[in-house]
Amino acid sequence: MAKRGVDLLAGSVLALLAVPVVAALAVVLAWSLRCWPFFVQERVGLHGRTFRLWKLRTLPRAAPANAHKYAIRAVTTTPLARFLRRTHLDELPQLLLVPFGPMTLVGPRPEMTTLHRDGEPEFARARTSVRPGCTGLWQISVEQHRLIWEAPQYDLFYLRHAGLRLDAWVLARSVLMVLGLRSTVTLAHVPPWILGQGLATRRGVNGSPAMMAPAAVADRSRG
Repeated sequence: MAKRGVDLLAGSVLALLAVPVVAALAVVLAWSLRCWPFFVQERVGLHGRTFRLWKLRTLPRAAPANAHKYAIRAVTTTPLARFLRRTHLDELPQLLLVPFGPMTLVGPRPEMTTLHRDGEPEFARARTSVRPGCTGLWQISVEQHRLIWEAPQYDLFYLRHAGLRLDAWVLARSVLMVLGLRSTVTLAHVPPWILGQGLATRRGVNGSPAMMAPAAVADRSRG
């Protein structure tokens, strides 16, 4: 309830602040790419239900609609588009989905339906036991250049230790990274005092081996 309350309050404020920025970027992108400046794609959310995720378009219209990030790197695009992807400013429209319910400010990244279907089932169920986030531990991690399925420890660690303090830390780091004031993180960078009780226990997935692994990873990295 507290997390949803923060989403409604802070999410609404951030969404309103993002509107003029998104509008200005959309105009520039429409002119530079010569096409509709928004990209809409189905992603998997809470309980495996799909929803329509909005982003600022950073790829030409001819680019494959469901290409993963490795394939996207081979696509030629504009300097502005590359800047928006690097800073994640292309994801600003997703803030509008927070007060309306499909997304939360901090949580696991919503996956494309094809990658979700082909991924490890237990990990997929764990990730979709909560609302997907506009940002999260994986999004600010040193592994963000890889696919979500290649670095599961970040999402699983978040599920085990989620709380308002951890959410605030992730959100603050995300903003500072966009501004170029902070670099990516590992689990060893997460201060122990901000760890919460987690969401996994309440969702009934805390006892599985996959859910237990991230704690060991974090302990080794801190040691």
